[in-house]
Amino acid sequence: MKSTPSLAVIAFPGNNSETETARAAQKNGFEAEIIRWNEVEKVGAFDAYILPGGFSFEDRGRAGAIAAREPIFKALRAEAQHGKVILGICNGAQMMVESGLIPIDSDPLPFALADNVRRDASDHVVGTGYYNTWCAIKPERTDTAFSGNTDAVLKVPVAHGEGRFTTRSKAAQTALESGSHVAYRYCDDTGETATTYPANPNGATAAVAMIVNKEGTVGAIMPHPERFPLECDGDQIFKAMHAWITAEKSPSEVVIGDLSSQALPEIKSFKVDSSAVVLEKTLIITDNEGFSVSQAARDLLGQDFSLDKSFVYAFTGASEKELTQTGLVANPNKETLVNFVPKSQQILVELFEDDPALHLADQLSEQLGKTVTVRRLKAWNFSDSVGTPEIEKILKNGLICNPNSGSAFMAYPDFNA
Repeated sequence: MKSTPSLAVIAFPGNNSETETARAAQKNGFEAEIIRWNEVEKVGAFDAYILPGGFSFEDRGRAGAIAAREPIFKALRAEAQHGKVILGICNGAQMMVESGLIPIDSDPLPFALADNVRRDASDHVVGTGYYNTWCAIKPERTDTAFSGNTDAVLKVPVAHGEGRFTTRSKAAQTALESGSHVAYRYCDDTGETATTYPANPNGATAAVAMIVNKEGTVGAIMPHPERFPLECDGDQIFKAMHAWITAEKSPSEVVIGDLSSQALPEIKSFKVDSSAVVLEKTLIITDNEGFSVSQAARDLLGQDFSLDKSFVYAFTGASEKELTQTGLVANPNKETLVNFVPKSQQILVELFEDDPALHLADQLSEQLGKTVTVRRLKAWNFSDSVGTPEIEKILKNGLICNPNSGSAFMAYPDFNA
């Protein structure tokens, strides 16, 4: 192996940390080059790859979900399979989790990165959503390409909105708790594993800050080791990568996940109490998120069809008139609100922990002076030209629903039965 390994930083539309990442890699012994997500032909010429932070495709659909299904990931899978070191940072980590590159046994999508939630020692929610701060992390496994020979607590910054490692898989839960797929955990300044906020900045299961594949060659980290080079300890991660590659520690064959083998998630029947008010909200302005997810779905199926998005809300505790008069449910300048009528080609996705829905419920309850509950589901509406096999292929691929962060529902035809 040459003494100066080469590294590609792959920038996607919306990334914003590619320059800092390339600079950090160069500082720590790499020949670094920034390449674009559509320069697939360049993949294969480097010793390592980094997917940087930012907001690829504006986090449309789900952070990292669209980017992870771009053609370049086919080439990255081949590189990973041959032992190449691949690191995803923040938004890059979200791509890695969505890509199948960090499997558990035969499950290509064992993890999800859910919305941040900050809880105190009494389990009270003190904040949700985007959050940036400094944090401390400590190595769990020291036999990976990112944590080798590192036993100290590292101070690094975090800046994200969907960074909470979570899972519904028992095998993946065990992997997070046991540390078999964990390179770093959040901790306090003394190295004690974080149990609550603020040492755990996003509510991650088992205080996980970085996951890796079993061979330790592919990693997804939410903190930013590349930022603030004069104050951040992230150089240790780049140095570990350099040492691993120059010592040729990677096995020649690495197990990666196959999204085409993903099991079809359970599709539940969406039903609500007869007293509930169920409304559907659609945009009257351009829906950029719906457009991008629709394009990704067309690329996946290799056929042209329409797919649009709406939101379905189920409220209890207030009348439709009361709800609409608050002005909290919809903005009439850009949204329409109608009674929900199920469609035959419609998939509803509900997050397991939907903090925006809880926040809306709190706002409605306060304004109306009574307890209001809210369920919020994102509805993906397929055109009639798309059949059940095609919809199932999209569901198996995980594009519109990561089974570790949400459930899929259908309401037609027996919603009102």
